[in-house]
Amino acid sequence: MVWLNGEPKPLEGKSLKEVLKELGVELERVAVLLNEEAFPGAEVPDRVLREGDVVEVVALMQGG
Repeated sequence: MVWLNGEPKPLEGKSLKEVLKELGVELERVAVLLNEEAFPGAEVPDRVLREGDVVEVVALMQGG
């Protein structure tokens, strides 16, 4: 299982970009943590997810 935003999902073998696209994530509006390494959404590595990976997708908010 891959942990996606705190929930186990059977995503092994899919690329991270593929999963985000399937979820309808707008990469320009998020940051992604992959096993505690942070990436701006547009720079998410196109790597295949493996058993035990932890992915967190965080929406970027603008405010003041």
